[in-house]
Amino acid sequence: MNHLNSILLEGVLVDDPKQIALADPREGVRLVKFDVASDRFYVDREGNKAVETVFIPVQCWGMLGDRCLEKLRKGMTCRTVGRLRLCRWVAGDGSSRKAIEIVANHLEFRNPKRPGGGKSGTEVLEDTENDGDRMGEPEVLYTF
Repeated sequence: MNHLNSILLEGVLVDDPKQIALADPREGVRLVKFDVASDRFYVDREGNKAVETVFIPVQCWGMLGDRCLEKLRKGMTCRTVGRLRLCRWVAGDGSSRKAIEIVANHLEFRNPKRPGGGKSGTEVLEDTENDGDRMGEPEVLYTF
């Protein structure tokens, strides 16, 4: 039985999405990654307004990744729905590293507001083929 592993993250794209070269490329397997900055506003113990920002990496596989390369740009607001995944790799200095990333299966994004007050529409991208699961994501995705 699978345990529940589901996450929803909303934030702003830190940079344009990038296609990642895989260490073990299989035919038709493509990976696109981008980081999302998500802010939490609160009042600290002294009564001052404060903000905490987290930067979360997002993976998009296959066709969903292709659409992200085409549609998403730095500065866009993005809502990501997916699952958490622990990624492991060996750094250039030989040390083992790991990080939690989101494997996206649903994205909603808004273009930045247009000059002159024009409306910015929301678009939705969906992983209808479930590429990430079907393609058997390799455990070590990339090396630095």
